[in-house]
Amino acid sequence: MLSTSLGTFFSLVAAVSYGLGTYFQHRNLTSDIQDRRKVLVSGTVAVITHLAVILLITFQSGGIDFGVFKVASLISWIVVVAVLMSSWKKPLDNLFLFLFPLAIVCLLASTFIPGTYAPQGDYSAGVTLHILLGILAVSVITIAAFQAVLISFLNRLLKEKKSFTLVSHLPPLETMEALLFEMLWFGLLLLTGVLLTGVLFMEDFFGQYLSHKTVLSTISWIVFSILLWGRHKLGWRGKTANRWILTGFAFLILAYFGSKIVLEIILDRV
Repeated sequence: MLSTSLGTFFSLVAAVSYGLGTYFQHRNLTSDIQDRRKVLVSGTVAVITHLAVILLITFQSGGIDFGVFKVASLISWIVVVAVLMSSWKKPLDNLFLFLFPLAIVCLLASTFIPGTYAPQGDYSAGVTLHILLGILAVSVITIAAFQAVLISFLNRLLKEKKSFTLVSHLPPLETMEALLFEMLWFGLLLLTGVLLTGVLFMEDFFGQYLSHKTVLSTISWIVFSILLWGRHKLGWRGKTANRWILTGFAFLILAYFGSKIVLEIILDRV
């Protein structure tokens, strides 16, 4: 009961901190007021309290709760932490406008929406590696997908000559695009590790209960591989690249969350 109460308290603190970070970042990008420190402080408080929630409600005495909302909360935390750390050296602050609200939704859902998943603690080292690589792959590719959406939005603003104040505070689009493809290469590497460890360590990787996940993950891997080949050989960028990125992202999200949503929420079973 105490852990539940603490989890609720930290969840609300984290949600408020994410909200403040979103507000400060929006103000930085739409006005002449520039105070990056407030964004980073709010984000830091948010990820620390968010981590406390994860430790209290996801990592339980009986094992790890890999329910759909708990996994979404964990992935959103990893994404925000990665962007916060990278933003000290790379132009990633713009992603806070998307990622902080996403983290709020995932965090509050994991705290207040009950799940049916039974925590498990008997994973082998190979299966644990497979799960961790999967979480990291989804996290990195999620960052790339949001970056792609933002670049597309900013390109449209530039063409329509709108919101120049917003665009003027951001780094060159070429820099943002180069960073986007760096993340995609890293995401593809992680996804390759997911598929290899799945083949090596998951007994039912091609079986009835995991076949859809395997197929969708493989399709996502193929989509990103074609995209990166097209980028290297044909110079794909802009709308063409964004369509491939969002298509691969959609298949990956379906692979990791589609079946969980059906089983845990619609059918109300693990």
